[in-house]
Amino acid sequence: MLKLDPTLLAKNKTAEICSVYIAPDEIEKSLAANANSLKQVARNIHQYGPDRLLLVGSGASWCSTFTGYHFLRANTALPVSHWFGPELTSDPPKQLGTGRPVAILSSYSGKTADTVAAAHFLKQRGIPTVAISRDEQGTLAQVCDHHVCYHSKCLYTSAMANLLALLAEWLELRGETKPAGTLRQELQAMPGRMRAVLESSEKAALAAAERFTNEEMIYCLGDGATWALAYQFGYTHLMEYTKIHSAVLRSCEWRHGPLETLFRSPAILMFVGNDASRAGALATRKYCERHRGRVVVFDSEAFFSTHPSLAPFALHAVAQFFLLFLNTAKGIDSEAYKQMHVHPYLEGETYY
Repeated sequence: MLKLDPTLLAKNKTAEICSVYIAPDEIEKSLAANANSLKQVARNIHQYGPDRLLLVGSGASWCSTFTGYHFLRANTALPVSHWFGPELTSDPPKQLGTGRPVAILSSYSGKTADTVAAAHFLKQRGIPTVAISRDEQGTLAQVCDHHVCYHSKCLYTSAMANLLALLAEWLELRGETKPAGTLRQELQAMPGRMRAVLESSEKAALAAAERFTNEEMIYCLGDGATWALAYQFGYTHLMEYTKIHSAVLRSCEWRHGPLETLFRSPAILMFVGNDASRAGALATRKYCERHRGRVVVFDSEAFFSTHPSLAPFALHAVAQFFLLFLNTAKGIDSEAYKQMHVHPYLEGETYY
């Protein structure tokens, strides 16, 4: 039976990263408050007559924009690309000098150095920019031509929901009414669906945390729509908050070199969605379980069905509960940073 110190558990529930209990309410509140501004920003984007879209972010904000990227790529003919801030500025594509691109940049704080630098970089090249951030006070909202602020600590789900709502408004203006209607319908239903699976998500997460409490290395696997969620969980959750080693891999790539680690009976956490990557992910699960891998699977279909691109919403609660229980079982205060927010990554940076 997993032992959780009640005092530490209560503290970790109030950590900034823990949004499991409020995410559905925050989505509803944020989208309602932003209804008019989302329409206006969509009109502004449409007036530029863009021929492609750039989605830019770093860390968890890169992950939140991936859902919009996945939806557009799979459901529209609009050319769209997805960039890390430093990747865009250090190795800019030649296509930036042609056509009429528009860029949407995401940063929770609005101060993420890499993303702010990317905004300046794009503006210097005459590319219209839209900021998605927590509030208007951050540098990103002030630098960009337009902004959408979700006024929520839910840096993943609220950011995703506002981006998708913005895309729905813009797709409608482009005459792509079917994907626009799909997004609106899914977003309207999402809070209720998320509330309905809190209990089952908590139960699944508790069992998973009990299996992996003593691990100091966990492989995180995902593919398709869940790829960025796996990336976020490994790079920012397990390493940043749980402070253990993690390697993030695509489920479809496990069949290559990583197979040779199975003799060590590794801990493997899989995020599985309901898009075309599902069959390959389940094959990876079966193989790993058959060959000594200790596998925990968080399957979006075990919680609720949604549009394939939106599977990360179905997995949000179980992922959040798992982090909460794992950290508490390990005796870790989720807000006790040792490096981030303590030591500047680069000299002169005020946010890192």
